[in-house]
Amino acid sequence: MLQLAVSSCVLYDDQATHFDERAGIPIQVAEAVADAVVSITGLGEGDLLLDIGTGTGSLSLPLVRRTSRYIGFDRSPAMVEVFRELLSGVGFGDPVHVADGNERWPADDRSVAVIFCARALHHLDPAHVVAETRRVLRAPGGWLVAGRVRRPPDSPKSEMRRRMRQLLEAQGYRGRSGDAGAEAVFGALERLGGRRAEPRVASRWTTRHRPADSIAAWEGKSGLAGIDVPAEVKARVLAGLRGWAAERFGSIDAPLPQEEAFEIAAIQIPID
Repeated sequence: MLQLAVSSCVLYDDQATHFDERAGIPIQVAEAVADAVVSITGLGEGDLLLDIGTGTGSLSLPLVRRTSRYIGFDRSPAMVEVFRELLSGVGFGDPVHVADGNERWPADDRSVAVIFCARALHHLDPAHVVAETRRVLRAPGGWLVAGRVRRPPDSPKSEMRRRMRQLLEAQGYRGRSGDAGAEAVFGALERLGGRRAEPRVASRWTTRHRPADSIAAWEGKSGLAGIDVPAEVKARVLAGLRGWAAERFGSIDAPLPQEEAFEIAAIQIPID
């Protein structure tokens, strides 16, 4: 019997209806990610998978299909509603609910075989992630799997993000690093006896990206680079970025080739 409960880490309610257009993962990539999770962790029938920050579910749905026991959660009610419709459309009509990754996770003590978190771990407090991971994983141990999209440093999205951060620092603000948050979690778990698996690229693909889409996405968020900044600072940064991108790429509206890869990091944690 499929068990579902859904919730997240960062609130993206205002982006729910177009999130997949901006940051969605192709279905073949989502399938490859699910296969890699199963291959790395040995996830089997009857094992409980906890999915943190499911978003709209486009990446989570293949995971749902690979285990009879699944708990997902996201903080955004609007994202959850999109995922609920997706589940209903493929025959999984169980209700889903909202929860916050920085609060108690919706899983019982010592019940989970694999924890999966894609593109959300950096939004969570590392100490809380470590504590909840050790609480929910079953004995004698289980897995934490983190996934993220990687891009070449000279790709349009990478250049846009790097320049945005430079402009933000020029205003006196330093953004958070997604890698730093994940590394803090993995490093702490490693010191507690965890053993990392070799990082794996589950899939590579090419898409097209307009610099204007990066700007629009940042305009739709409450802050920049994972931190809160005054509205006037954000406006100056994005105005400067718009001018820089127009000069760098010739146009901010032209779709440019964009290489992307989905990388998986995993660590096996012993539980007494």
